[in-house]
Amino acid sequence: MEVSELKTFAIIPVKKFENSKTRLSPILTADERVALSGLMLQDTLATLANSKHLDQILVVSSDIRAKKIAEEYGAGFICEEKDSGVNSAVMRADRYSTDAKADATVVIPQDLPLLDASEIDRICGAAGQDSRCIVICPSTRYDGTNILLRKPPTVIKIHYDNNSYNMHVKAAAELGVQARVFESQKLMFDIDKPDDVRQLAAMPDEMITARRTSSFLKKVLDKAA
Repeated sequence: MEVSELKTFAIIPVKKFENSKTRLSPILTADERVALSGLMLQDTLATLANSKHLDQILVVSSDIRAKKIAEEYGAGFICEEKDSGVNSAVMRADRYSTDAKADATVVIPQDLPLLDASEIDRICGAAGQDSRCIVICPSTRYDGTNILLRKPPTVIKIHYDNNSYNMHVKAAAELGVQARVFESQKLMFDIDKPDDVRQLAAMPDEMITARRTSSFLKKVLDKAA
């Protein structure tokens, strides 16, 4: 992983594995969701290791299993005492990043099976010479925020709740912060609902970077068929 002139940290918030992906309960057992959480994190860290613009990758979680995976991939780990939501996890990483004098942070969830390091580098590059800006990639449904770069790290307050994409764009507008929308079909696709799993299973392998995740979910669907 090369280091760019802009000091950028990636933030990956990770729920306790048992609390992750509850919307997939109709097709995954509790044990399968735990396994999926670990595989998604492994795939995400393996992909981001190929970025040329990330100086540090931070995993934020209360789960000791996430810490072990982060260490295996050379990522930093910020421990939470308990699951307190994505906003709390990101704010904890914000404090660390600010203290470490990061110029920017980019929040990346672990459930993007088409995550591409070159797309993340393009997002980092889109920040350009702006002293204050955000670069945001929405979810496919335009209700969530799949990628959020903030320069500097606390330039806007985060809103990972309902309709977070519009909330983040609105927050930037209210503060006069430049907001660049980055629409990427790869980054906009996430695994949130059973239909997303079925859509992923129908994709050709060469499209998918999260190979461990994809293989696991295809086996689950095959077993249920």
